[in-house]
Amino acid sequence: MEKSEQDPDRYETISIESKIREGVFHKVVKDLENGKAVSCSCKCWSKGNKPCFGMKSIGI
Repeated sequence: MEKSEQDPDRYETISIESKIREGVFHKVVKDLENGKAVSCSCKCWSKGNKPCFGMKSIGI
């Protein structure tokens, strides 16, 4: 998630509600140059680099 802090003009952080757990939000980092998700705060991404629903909804 550090990428969004390094260059705020290139990355945007988007909160997307989890489809599985009510009230839980994924913080997805989107690359504004290509429109794709590059990182997420969820366990799927942080523990296995597997794209979650939130990332897929933005585009990988």
